[in-house]
Amino acid sequence: MPRRSPKVGVIAEDDSDVDSIRVLIHRLVQNEHIGIKRCVGNGCGRIKRKCHAWSEDLKRRGCSFLILVHDLDSKQLNDLMEQIRQALDPCPIGRHLICIPVQELEAWLLSDPDAIKSSMNLNRTPNVAAPPETINHPKEYLGELILRASDGEKIYINTRHNPKIAEALSITRVLASCPSFVPFHDFVLANLS
Repeated sequence: MPRRSPKVGVIAEDDSDVDSIRVLIHRLVQNEHIGIKRCVGNGCGRIKRKCHAWSEDLKRRGCSFLILVHDLDSKQLNDLMEQIRQALDPCPIGRHLICIPVQELEAWLLSDPDAIKSSMNLNRTPNVAAPPETINHPKEYLGELILRASDGEKIYINTRHNPKIAEALSITRVLASCPSFVPFHDFVLANLS
């Protein structure tokens, strides 16, 4: 009897975050059959209010793992982590991760300028001027980089382009330059490989 692929519930701020997380999970475990069920907050405000109810719903929908993704933005990491923990407690899905990209998930994408160039078919490789997690508003920064590296020809749309960049992203580079990626990476490999 074939082994069933696990289902992972993903709670995130928007669809592009879920789609990027899905791509990264499939790449890390080299298994396209892992099912992803989503709950999207359309911003961060609803996540803390609804994450417990959404995690119950995801469990009913067959998820045995949960990854909750919430951008740090300008908040304090420990404070935000504790607020989400309290909102989720007790989590109905035993194997879960609260993943907080610093500043935003787009910082992970900024860790690999070559992936940005190839996935966006840019004229030249963008120059990321600082460590990705130190860049304020990385989503807007990524958009500006793409516009400049394409000589004004490409407009970045996170919902369309983030998963494409995630598909080309060097896992080695993002691990080296984005410490907030490490818990996600380790959780996926430990639980879904």
